Amino acid sequence: MAPSGHTRLLDREPDHGFIAKFNEPGPYYSSYPTLGRWREGMGHDQYVRALVEFFEREPNAPIYLYLHIPFCAKLCWYCICNIQISNNRERIQRFVDVLLAEIDLLKRFFDCHGIVPNIREIHFGGGTPSHLDNAQVSSVVDSLRQLADVGGLDEFAMEIDPRTVTRDNLAHYHALGVDRISFGVQDFDPVVQERINRIQPFEMVRDLLSPDVRKMFSGVNFDLLYGLPMQTRDSFQRTVALTRELSPSRITLIKYAHAPEIRKHMKMIDRSELPAVEQLPLMFVDAVEALVAAGYDWIGIDNFARPDDALAEAARRKSVGRNFGGSTPGRADNIIGLGPTSTATFGRHYFQSVYDTNDYTKAVREQRFPIFKGFELSQDDLIRRDVIFQFQCAQELDFGAIERKFGIEFDGYFGREIRDIEPFIDQGMLEHSENGLRVTTLGRFFVRHICRPFDRFLQDGSQYRIHGP
Repeated sequence: MAPSGHTRLLDREPDHGFIAKFNEPGPYYSSYPTLGRWREGMGHDQYVRALVEFFEREPNAPIYLYLHIPFCAKLCWYCICNIQISNNRERIQRFVDVLLAEIDLLKRFFDCHGIVPNIREIHFGGGTPSHLDNAQVSSVVDSLRQLADVGGLDEFAMEIDPRTVTRDNLAHYHALGVDRISFGVQDFDPVVQERINRIQPFEMVRDLLSPDVRKMFSGVNFDLLYGLPMQTRDSFQRTVALTRELSPSRITLIKYAHAPEIRKHMKMIDRSELPAVEQLPLMFVDAVEALVAAGYDWIGIDNFARPDDALAEAARRKSVGRNFGGSTPGRADNIIGLGPTSTATFGRHYFQSVYDTNDYTKAVREQRFPIFKGFELSQDDLIRRDVIFQFQCAQELDFGAIERKFGIEFDGYFGREIRDIEPFIDQGMLEHSENGLRVTTLGRFFVRHICRPFDRFLQDGSQYRIHGP
């Protein structure tokens, strides 16, 4: 049963069919095609050629610059990211030196080709960017000033591990220009935290977010994970309630993916302690309904924003974007990545940098961008990406907009797909609108399933697999 006093978005408790459908494996489409479809062998030369061609076509395109910092102070057993555990300051400094060299390499590339990039957003991700000391963070930001007007950005975000920072650190980031911080909360339950090897009491996060700290930043983001060991429906609702108490600007709500075949450290998690898969849809529905009842706007699949946040404002304008971090305000959809495992997307191309820091260092020292895989989208891929992202970002599909943009006749082009989505209409997840299709409230829980018929890589019955190095 739903928690008492609970505001329902659905007209009844999810039944067996809802639960079974929700639990079907499939991508969340932070890119199309998904990362597992990208091809190795696309390296420095292809990357440079694609960048030059892109900036020749769109010299003033808004750019989102992502920097990946791979180091963490301690291993979180649930983590699927590309990270390294080290508290060796010399080792971390050697990495920072290479990252600065890669920034210089990018600057020289721009200068050589007469490009003045219109960088509108910067994001420090990881790993744990806040594991760098203040001097190291300062050196990276100072180097980035070669590329961007840091003080004039639309957003400068940084991921924070509450266990690695003090309020003084946060004040230092603010002084450098960081205006949004993102906390990897995951869960506030002490038993769950012990089981995932990430002890960060609620009081630790609450005390960091003092009123003076709040004033420094235009936004505070929280990441929450459901499906962790020892979580129950009730315990996760308590985490959501504590999250509501701290009132972050944005919340990302993601299902834990247990993949010890990809990340060996996940074997530290006892599979028998994971919630029953039948409970996962209920945990998600409870959390969505609790956050909406608290005044958050539900954005895309798994993001929530207070009405005064830029993401909620973008949703009202129908300008939400989608990238590897989830839903975005859509101000800069073209991404250039720096650091190992970082991803890039611009025009019709995707690229990813090498995972291994030794390979990364070798490439940069040889004056090569450390790219090892990528994907060039065909015209068909571009059309399908637009369709999928319309469903993801706006919860509707405008047939006319697709037809005008790509010069196609929608019904003729997507005859098979239209037949394949008919069950979603019959089940009340989709309904016809004046211009195309609209996702219903029930359908909001199944947007990724609605997108799947348009994914040409899964139309032959292929099974989706979690991707990792």
